[in-house]
Amino acid sequence: MSTMPDTDENGDPFEVWVVKRSFGLLAPICRLGLVASAVFLIIADPLYFALDLWSQAIPQGYLVAWHVAMVLMFGGFLLTNRRIDSHAARYRTLVGFFAATTLLFVWFGVVSWIGTGDLSIVAIATIVIAAVLNFPGNFRRILYCVQAVGLCLALSLLDSSGRFLGQMHFANVILLAVVAFVIDGYMLRNALDLFHEKCLVAAERNRADTVLYNALPLDIANELKTHGKVKAQSHPGMAVLFADIVGFTQFAAERAPDQVLEALSEIFSEMDALLDASQVEKIKTIGDAYMAVSKAHPEAIASLALAMLRVMQQHNARNEFQFALRIGLHCGPTIAGVIGHKRFLYDVWGDAVNIASRMESSGTPGKIHVSEALYLALQDQFVFEERGITEIKGKGPMRTYFLVSARST
Repeated sequence: MSTMPDTDENGDPFEVWVVKRSFGLLAPICRLGLVASAVFLIIADPLYFALDLWSQAIPQGYLVAWHVAMVLMFGGFLLTNRRIDSHAARYRTLVGFFAATTLLFVWFGVVSWIGTGDLSIVAIATIVIAAVLNFPGNFRRILYCVQAVGLCLALSLLDSSGRFLGQMHFANVILLAVVAFVIDGYMLRNALDLFHEKCLVAAERNRADTVLYNALPLDIANELKTHGKVKAQSHPGMAVLFADIVGFTQFAAERAPDQVLEALSEIFSEMDALLDASQVEKIKTIGDAYMAVSKAHPEAIASLALAMLRVMQQHNARNEFQFALRIGLHCGPTIAGVIGHKRFLYDVWGDAVNIASRMESSGTPGKIHVSEALYLALQDQFVFEERGITEIKGKGPMRTYFLVSARST
């Protein structure tokens, strides 16, 4: 699992994240801008004309044309962003949006100043965009300078009243660019800090998830994360495996604790690796005993048992001290669930568990001792050797078998 929040694209993780984040805000901003521009175009502009409220210094058609351009720009971005799903496309869209708004607000600044002597809308829009939308690099910060220079040049040439230059109003435009530049940088640094915090949180969450998924089966862990508890489940045909390392007690008595732990960890780790490609879940280890189950696939538990014998043979070939596995299998109804609220333990209960344990304890080292129920379920897929009637502690006489191999296909 990735430790980066929402960085499923190639490229700089922070750039991908901040562009995706700003792109997600683009649609709401465009919807708001579209509604505002449409209201001005449909209601305000006709009222200006009907009541003769617009200044004669500049044709009202320039303002109407600007509102039309805004409607087209916002509407175009709303239609476009529905089909954008890559970082490169989001990046280009944001670049286009910033460039278009810079051009349009230079246009509106000229119209607004000559018509009303006011640049407040330009200032508000610039500050809002700087504070809300983050964008990596210096591209957008350069646009603030471009907007200021464009406004100053245009109004120096077109303002016949001379107020823009004569009364030093151009200084306000320059100050606006400086303020937007500073706000943009500050917000980008904040975004970077937030990204780093999210990465740390994601890393901690992944670490906790790793521990949880190692301790519990995947579906149980997901249920616990989602609901905070796990409902007990009944399984009518769960296959249960118990395996015991014969000779390990003597080995442990003659070795240092570190050697004992290393040997047991090596054996059980190799057995755990067998589960990755099977439909079997490890339940727990108890000393040198190993318990695993398969909820509805007894053939998977039988294949695992055969593979465990091979693993033990390979281990013995590499090491001086020889071990043998005694394995017991059974299938039947069980109940499974999570015990406690601290140090969660997923466990399985029922008579099927007891019988599987008795199959192991009454079995033979180096062999897989199975119940008649498991034999009947798998006799067409595996080769068995009948052991006969066996006295099973707590159950009495039972017909049992040894699993020999899988049938060749």
